Amino acid sequence: MGTKVLACPECRHIVEVQTGNPGWWLKSNNELKAKNKKALAILAFATANGRDPDEKERKAWENEVNADGVANKDDMEKVKVPEPACPFHPETKLSDDFAGFTILMDTSRSEVARALGIDTPGNYALKVRHK
Repeated sequence: MGTKVLACPECRHIVEVQTGNPGWWLKSNNELKAKNKKALAILAFATANGRDPDEKERKAWENEVNADGVANKDDMEKVKVPEPACPFHPETKLSDDFAGFTILMDTSRSEVARALGIDTPGNYALKVRHK
């Protein structure tokens, strides 16, 4: 998985967001996670039976109904990634259209922090366009 860098138009705070496939998980067992649905089925079968399934067993397992009356294939779900948000302005839509980047460690002694009106240490964009 990669990352994408966005900035808050309100405070210029930089937010890194994970991109790519977040994977799959088993709703009945939060510990079981895999990169794709097939790998999750193999992992769940192996956890229950102590060995990896062959292709026929994996497909049969996916169609089996578990103790909760749910087909195993319906127990598998794609991991939901939360919408990225600024920690200081969670209601503001982040922008990928920004210029410049600064890391402010001691805002009380920084001319850049004073010019931008920033009083919290962190990573900031120098200029951000609203989307």
